Amino acid sequence: MRGVRSLPLRLPPVEGEALDSWMETLSARLRMPAGELLTALGLEADGSRAPSVMPWLTALLPREADCLARATGVAPERLRAMTLESFDRQCLFIDRDRRKVDHSMIWGRHVASGSRFCPQCLAESQGRWPLAWRLGWSYACLVHRLLLVDYCPKCRARQRRRPGRSTFIPRPGQCSQLAPKIMDNPQRHRCLHPLHETETMRFDVGHPALRAQRDILDVIEKGVGAFGVYAQRPQPAATVLADLRALARRILFHMPAERMSRLVPPELAQAHFVAREFTGPLYETTLPAPRDAGRAAPAHAATAAAGITAAWSILRHGDCGQAAELMREVSSATGDRGYGISPSLVRYWGQHTSPLLEGVYLKALAPALRPSRALRYRTASPIPTIPATGAPQVTRRARKIPSRIWPLWAVRLDPDSRVRDHLEASLAASLLLVDSKIELPAAVRKLGALIDQPILTHALQALRDDPHYEGIQLALIRLAGYLDAHKVPIDYAQRRRLDYTDLLPPSEWDSLCHRVLLPPGAGARHQAVRCYLFEKISGLPHRRIPDRPRDTVRSRSTVRRVPYVLTRPAMEELDEVARAFLTRHNIHDEPVTWAPPAELLDGLDLPRPDPALVDLARLHQHVLDGTPPQYVGQALNTDLRTLRYLLGEHPVPGPDPTSQSLRALVGSGLPVRLLLARKTVSPQQLEDLYVRQDKPFTEIARITGCHRKVLAALADEYGLARRSTPSAKRVDWDWLYEQYIGRRRTDAQIAQEMGICTATVGKWRRDHGIPPRPAAPGARARAAARFAAAPPILKPATDTVFGRRQLRTFLDVAAFPTLTLACRTLGVGPPSVTGQIQRLEKTLGASLLVRAARARPMRLTPFGQEVLEAARAFADQLDGASGTRPSRDTPHGNS
Repeated sequence: MRGVRSLPLRLPPVEGEALDSWMETLSARLRMPAGELLTALGLEADGSRAPSVMPWLTALLPREADCLARATGVAPERLRAMTLESFDRQCLFIDRDRRKVDHSMIWGRHVASGSRFCPQCLAESQGRWPLAWRLGWSYACLVHRLLLVDYCPKCRARQRRRPGRSTFIPRPGQCSQLAPKIMDNPQRHRCLHPLHETETMRFDVGHPALRAQRDILDVIEKGVGAFGVYAQRPQPAATVLADLRALARRILFHMPAERMSRLVPPELAQAHFVAREFTGPLYETTLPAPRDAGRAAPAHAATAAAGITAAWSILRHGDCGQAAELMREVSSATGDRGYGISPSLVRYWGQHTSPLLEGVYLKALAPALRPSRALRYRTASPIPTIPATGAPQVTRRARKIPSRIWPLWAVRLDPDSRVRDHLEASLAASLLLVDSKIELPAAVRKLGALIDQPILTHALQALRDDPHYEGIQLALIRLAGYLDAHKVPIDYAQRRRLDYTDLLPPSEWDSLCHRVLLPPGAGARHQAVRCYLFEKISGLPHRRIPDRPRDTVRSRSTVRRVPYVLTRPAMEELDEVARAFLTRHNIHDEPVTWAPPAELLDGLDLPRPDPALVDLARLHQHVLDGTPPQYVGQALNTDLRTLRYLLGEHPVPGPDPTSQSLRALVGSGLPVRLLLARKTVSPQQLEDLYVRQDKPFTEIARITGCHRKVLAALADEYGLARRSTPSAKRVDWDWLYEQYIGRRRTDAQIAQEMGICTATVGKWRRDHGIPPRPAAPGARARAAARFAAAPPILKPATDTVFGRRQLRTFLDVAAFPTLTLACRTLGVGPPSVTGQIQRLEKTLGASLLVRAARARPMRLTPFGQEVLEAARAFADQLDGASGTRPSRDTPHGNS
């Protein structure tokens, strides 16, 4: 350092200028050979280093930086910014021990590779060379819109590959390379061609090559890439350039001119293929250029411009799907040349590449992938990825998944009737494929082996054929991610191993039904509810339950109809049964059921709409009315799977003891009616009416709507002392005869006055020998006159009391879709209604109804429609004199 003196001339460097350009300008101003200047500044020692090496342009040693700063007055930090060291780890990698650029990493160029140049920039700056021209990523001048020049047009030599000779004073802006030898003049001389006179390609304003160059220089300057696909997830500059290099290499290697013209302007593609034919710039040699032009930094600016612009045209799109559309051009060209296009090959495209490049490539391959592989690579997600979930994590995920997917997900993802029988099991097994390498048979086995590999494959293919396939994929991807990231409160693997033999025995079912006012039905209903509860707890299909019923179409239909039968109290009681079952098996901290949040499905285009859009009040009313499920689905514009899900999550309310339709639905036996009475009449109310107010059971029945025998049984249950019933001996014969024969009062009127039932009055009459009262004089004549004005079509039926009853019954049942529903609602037996309709048809001489069949409601015949219209017009007379019997559950004379 003692031998380094301050230069007599101080020349500040230009912003962005390369250190060798500044040295050259200093040498020219000092009229001093470049080699002597470098030696004087301590950058070259006499005879210690070959003159063709400029390690100080790659990186300055501390000693070299101090010597230069002492001699030139320029700060060491600024001097280091004039070397390639300022780009280290951004657009190139430097081996600091050897002070050399690693040319195998993201298109790094050695110092000996020279520098490209812009002729007009050299003319305007009087021969000053920016450092950026030495980068493999520089190919265009943004100021003058020119393609950078690779070599001198006269001597065909690359510029600035080595320092100047010790005897030559450089001339900035002129070619300082030795001209080739000439046969008749072996003496070599300097070329000295004015480089600013070189012709090159000019780009139009807004040319893609200029836009790509601007984005790349911006990435290098800021150290981070945030354009296009990187906008949402910015990446380091080295990663972005590694992506561009990997993609550009394949474009340059595989794509012919016509295909490349779809990604870059045709003139740029043509310039690349012209430069590719020969390495003419290398001293006019005729050796062909390497075929893999993008493996290292391209030797020609046209090649770099074509490759970088084509790669940028793909990655500049902010949406991965749009970028994938263009990426398919690259993969298609690769396949046309016989090279593999497997999704996993993207991992071998180069070092430092980003997951975003992998995502674009996988998105491009998505249409050609099998459905199972599409789930593995998550091609429907915004950024697909290579499977990264290991075997232990897949096992943990399997413990969080039931053997059949949760009901809401089965409802929303139900696409095709071809896979409906195995939909839940196929969707559950598909969750294990997401982001994993597990094989299909292993995925099926982990969830209980409900299906086999061919069934799963068939189901996935059917899902792919659905127009909502992408939404289905996204739903499964979101769900798998949620399960991996959150703790699930149920261990479904343990649930699958439990012994369900003691689940809901018959005695427990009968007790439950009595508690919730639900008819226990025959054994088939108990078996169906047991199967339903088994599916709810275990996540397995009901065919896996121990002691299962024979698998028939009828049994499966009965299981599917369970949600239509169970009320809210019954569902709550079943949940208590399930909790007790889990407790017996030492499971204390798990809920009976659990489901992932429905918000995971928001915003997805799925085959079925959200069940929350269905009107629950209308659904419950249809179920209480006994409407068949297929008609309920038509009325609510939904499918049966959705109805079953909604009724499972939101059962119909509990029974209303005053509801006539519910009374007909649950039956009229004393045990059930007694349960209904408990809900209606409290002990205090019955004690007040029966004991304090001294009202008979008949009158209490009219007040409460409960049968008198039920009230009597309820009084015994409440511990109320029963009063004795008056006997016939205590009733005066003369008084009873006067009331019944003389005043022509009915048994019901006498019973109401005495506070007893009508049947007791009738028994007293028979005990006292009082005969039935004859009809009043002229009653039949008055009835005949009343119905003389009946329409002719009704005349055969209105002549008798029974015919008028049959017409009234026909009016009542015609409004229902089935006779069964009509009987339940009206509270009468089906044989009675059917017999009356048949006798009316025989009386009128034609058929009135076409009975209901599967998926078809009951309808009127044309003759039945005429009879209905006529009967409606004559309804008042029918109501007044038809003699229609009240329902057996309606309080009347026998109560």
